Amino acid sequence: GSDRPGIVAGLTDALLELGANLEDCRAALLRGSFAMVMAIEVPEGVSEQRVHEALAAPANALGLRIWVGETSGAVDDAGEHCVVSVYGADHPGIVSAVARAMADRAVNIIDLSSRTVGDPPVYVLGIEAQLPPGMAVAALEAALAPVAAAQQVNVSVAAAADEDLRAHARLRLA
Repeated sequence: GSDRPGIVAGLTDALLELGANLEDCRAALLRGSFAMVMAIEVPEGVSEQRVHEALAAPANALGLRIWVGETSGAVDDAGEHCVVSVYGADHPGIVSAVARAMADRAVNIIDLSSRTVGDPPVYVLGIEAQLPPGMAVAALEAALAPVAAAQQVNVSVAAAADEDLRAHARLRLA
């Protein structure tokens, strides 16, 4: 929904009343719209419907749309993590071309953010990705080289530890 103070407080207050534990969360503000994804653990006996009902009141009061559903809970962490950085003149097709090349090689995009900065505008795209087992960072960088040339952007791929990924995420959009 539209951004305003109190969204996170209203939703998490409702979850607390259920006895739910917020395990993972991602929130973002994009051009005045606020979005949040939460992974929660609820006490035994608390249904998906009950969670939806608990969130509906604050969501309605804040003008938000909500979706509640179960996740698989499975996390595949078999492949190496890396950071893909893309910079260049802004034009349509950059994300599509990079994402297609990654998907064609079974590279999983875990996190993606982009924005234009400066004048003239430079498009900045940051991706955290998980390589399929057996794929090296250098192989992904080589696969993205023709995409970079076709899109007239600079692309770099670097292996990263969790601490590096968190730092990159903070810096990428600063």
